[in-house]
Amino acid sequence: MLIKGHAQKLAQNMTKLSTKYHKDSWMAQLEFELWREITEKAEFLNHTEVKSLKSLASSAGGWIVMDYKTKELEFMNTGRWQTHYKKNNPF
Repeated sequence: MLIKGHAQKLAQNMTKLSTKYHKDSWMAQLEFELWREITEKAEFLNHTEVKSLKSLASSAGGWIVMDYKTKELEFMNTGRWQTHYKKNNPF
């Protein structure tokens, strides 16, 4: 899936945070870790990073996930992502 618009900005921000904190452009399970940071308790993101991710996710209307089989980023709308998160959350 081609990611564009607000979703592309969200993907770029998530990649930037992964590189900053994990020295990897997309650390395994990053989508789960960052979602937990913005919806539960931020353990390493600062207030500005949390606020930015929340705003980007809201503008995009969803979240970015990695398809670990194809190694491609995908966009999931918020409802689908929340169901996926509850079912597959590794934490």
